[in-house]
Amino acid sequence: MRIKQIVLLPVILFAGTVNASQTTQPRVLVAYFSMQDGNTGDVARAIVDASGGDIYRIMVAEPYPADDKVRKELLTQQIEQNILPPLAGQAPQIAEYDIIFLGSPVWANHLSQPVKSFLAKYDLSGKTVIPFVSHSGGGRGKTFSDVAEMCDGCIVDTDGWSSWGGGRQRGIVKWVQKKLNAHQ
Repeated sequence: MRIKQIVLLPVILFAGTVNASQTTQPRVLVAYFSMQDGNTGDVARAIVDASGGDIYRIMVAEPYPADDKVRKELLTQQIEQNILPPLAGQAPQIAEYDIIFLGSPVWANHLSQPVKSFLAKYDLSGKTVIPFVSHSGGGRGKTFSDVAEMCDGCIVDTDGWSSWGGGRQRGIVKWVQKKLNAHQ
């Protein structure tokens, strides 16, 4: 019996050393809004692939109209009057995550109203929030500063990802790894 104890002790000590040397990976959520799950959704999925995080698509309670003219009128009204549309469903338990990559299309130089609704609805204090946006050539605008203004108590990394149109994820794996390393 005494021999077994001597043999097990080094094994137990080694296992404790291995566990102590491992770093805990941050829990990552990729939350995004995309009108037709196009460009911003493509970037969100690329971030999930690079980070191993969970994905959550922000959805509005009442879908936007399919008719371009009617939809543009509604979007203009929401932006000009700062109307935050109600969201559909419930986000995952935000408390379980350390880092939130937050995605939005650029609307009139700002975050989309549904993403603003998300920021108003959920308490992200204490979380690291890293914005990413897609645009149609006008750049990121004020989207990253919008996140910083709306996200009380968050650590907002304003060196976010901005891409023009779809399929522009070249370098995203390196960018995601850089962000994860910086915020561990």
